[in-house]
Parts: sequence; structure tokens; C-alpha cells
Amino acid sequence: MAQGPILVVGALLVITIAFTNVELSLYLLILMTLLSPEITFGGASKAELAAGLVTTTESRGITLRLDDIMLSLICLTWMFRMAIDKELGFLRRTPINRPLIWYWSISVVATILGSFDGKIGIYGAFFLLKYLEYFLLFFMIINHLHDEDTIRRFLATMLLTCVLASIVGIAQIPSGERVSAPFEGEEGEPNTFGGYLMLMFSVMLGMFLHTPRRSRMLKLGVMMAIVIVPFMYTESRSSYLSMAVSILCFLIFSHYKRLLFSMLAIGLLLAPAVVPKNMVDRIMFTFTQKQQEGQLKVGDLKIDTSTSERLMAWYKVITVEFPNHPLLGVGVTGGEFMDAQYPRVLSETGLLGFSAFLWLLRRFWVLLRRCYHRIRDEELRGAALGTLCGYAGLLVHAIGANTFIIVRIMEPFMILMGLLLAALLIEEQAAGPREQAPSPSTASRMEAVAA
Repeated sequence: MAQGPILVVGALLVITIAFTNVELSLYLLILMTLLSPEITFGGASKAELAAGLVTTTESRGITLRLDDIMLSLICLTWMFRMAIDKELGFLRRTPINRPLIWYWSISVVATILGSFDGKIGIYGAFFLLKYLEYFLLFFMIINHLHDEDTIRRFLATMLLTCVLASIVGIAQIPSGERVSAPFEGEEGEPNTFGGYLMLMFSVMLGMFLHTPRRSRMLKLGVMMAIVIVPFMYTESRSSYLSMAVSILCFLIFSHYKRLLFSMLAIGLLLAPAVVPKNMVDRIMFTFTQKQQEGQLKVGDLKIDTSTSERLMAWYKVITVEFPNHPLLGVGVTGGEFMDAQYPRVLSETGLLGFSAFLWLLRRFWVLLRRCYHRIRDEELRGAALGTLCGYAGLLVHAIGANTFIIVRIMEPFMILMGLLLAALLIEEQAAGPREQAPSPSTASRMEAVAA
């Protein structure tokens, strides 16, 4: 009972901050992304899940974090401010607007149709709202930022949050359990934490390569050293693979290949001494797990049950759910729970939703490449390179996780997308013609970026 007034006062405080100072509210949101507690509502019991009696997404319940609540309040307050002040704007034209709107609209229609069949309850609406919040966060960033100093402050806050979360992760290592994000309740999500650390490590590495100041390089080097320790102890194979893909993209896209190859060579030389046995065992477990029911076999090679489940998810979707609901799927949360993003999207939204989802992913990629090639500020350009390579890693991470749904990955990613696009627009506006011809409109600049 005592928590009720505290929650009300906290909500009023957040609304007041969001209404009077958007920048401060976004700083708080960034800090809470990885440093806020979570509560799970509904869902099946652990015994039922372990027994395999319930397998739908809804059986997992709804997980709410403090940053979920705060993001909702900030979004609502921001929309209220826009209703009062028309000059604030709403949806600025960006390269991702159309695929984003199409994907979310198809998800809504599919979920409504799925609810008519009795497969989807209130849980589906919560997931749709979560998707919408991610997109609104992106537009809030774009609308609010008008100078590169503010962008740098946001980036610094994101790096600080990652370092703090990593230190908490390091403190978990002596327990012998897989490291997960702070305040994740009884059962952590090491796979989620690994994906987040991979993304932020990539951003740090990109900035490290491009910063002109040695003192800044030293700080970023220390940060990367702190982040890589809990990353190894997540024992997340999807995250390890995504990190390898991210590093490969650095080698392809970066102009500092000699430095990268030198760092990679040093890392490989030190690996036998610094890589924990848990990490090696976890990787080898893919093919060395003892005989168990549910394992797939490729010739004489056995694949562990966890990887087999992800591979079977594709098979079930393609052979069972997709033929029955080819266009719009079964609706969000209407199908079986699966820890794999791509088959889940195909199952829940059908061919239409899956096509819109791939369109959105491609636009993310094109936009990040544009930011990397066109941003002139070296550190921000490095952040663009890091986000681009980290995004490539996330695309692989999504093979074994619901990467583009998870709050603790998508919130930082959408913030980074907003920061980088804002930086690009600021620089293009500053470099545009000022005397002879009128400056191009925001919409025109956006279309140029999308081209």
C-alpha cells in the first residue's frame, strides 16, 4: 500500500520534468535503460513453462521496467506539448517513416484479426504499444536536438550507462552464474545483455578509431576493456557471433584497417590467457551436449537443444503457421513463443509484415551508411561507424533472440539512430547555401538522405 503514493509522486515528477525539460527527461531515460528494475505480470508459472504445458508468447507474461513506464509518460507528455505548441512538429520526414508506419500498421491489423480467433488477449496490445514507444523515442530525439554539443552529451551519457551496467555485471562473475543486466529479477537474460554490450562496444570502438585526442582514446580504451569482461561472461553464443560480425564489418568499412588488424592480432595473442573457460565451454557446448531429446543431427554431428529449438522454430513457421496464415500471420503474441526474431515476425505478421520488417531493416542500414559517409565531425562519424557495425551484429544476434523487440537493446539503438540522423541534418543545414538560394526544407534534406 505504501508503494502507491510513491509511484504517483514519481509519475508526477517524471511528467513535470518531461513537460518542462525534455533533455533532462531523456538523460534520465538513458540512465534507466539498463539500470532500472523490472516486474513481470501474468504469464504461466515456472513449473508450467518447464513442463512445456504452455508455449505461447502470452504465457511468458508482461515484463515492465521503470524505463518502460518512464518512456510511456515522456511520450504522452511530449504529445501533449505538441498539441499545445504546434511549432514542435510531430513526425519529421525521415528515411524510415514509411516502412515503420507500414510495419506497425500491419502488426496492428494482424493482431486485431488474431484477437477475433481468441488467440490474442491484452498482451498483444501491450507489445504493440511497446513497438510504438520505440518509434516515438526516435522522433523525440530528432525533434529535440539542434546542436552537436547536445548530441555529444547524450552519447557520453549512453557510454556512462554502459560502463555502470558493465561494472554491475563484473560484480556478478564470482557467483558462477551467467552475467546478465542489472535488476533483471530471478531469471536474467544474458543474451539480451550480450547484445546490448556488443552494440555499445562497437560504438566505443568506432569513436576510439576516429577521435583525434589521445586522452579521449585512452578513456575509450579503458571503457572497452571494462565492457568486454562481462560480455565474455554472458556466455551468449548469439552475442559472440554478433561481435565477430561487428568486428568483420569494422575491417570492411573502416579507414583505419592497420590499427584494427594490430588490435585484432594483439587480442588473438592474449586470448588464451584472458578468455575464460566458461566462454570456450559454452561455444563448444553447441556440439558437445550429451544426448537429449529434441536435439537435431546433421550427419554424425549433434546440435544442442537450445540451438535446435531455434532451428525448429523456422521449420514450424514455414511448414505450419505460414501456410495457414500467409498474408497477415497470427497476430502479435498469437503464435508459439520463439527466441528468434525473423521466424517470429513471419509467424505473427505474415508475408506482408515480414516484407515491411525487412524494408525497415534495410532503411536502417542505408541511413547508417549515409551518416557514416557524410557526417564530418570525427567523433560523431566514429559513433556512426560503430552503430553501423553494431547494427550488422544485431542482425545476426536476431537469429537467436527477439533482438528488435527487447527494450534494453531497442531503446539504445533507436536513441543512437536519432542522434546520428540529427547530427547529419545539423551539419547539412549548417553547410547549406545561406545567401543565394533558400535552404532546402527539412523534408527535402530527409529525402536526400533516403536517396
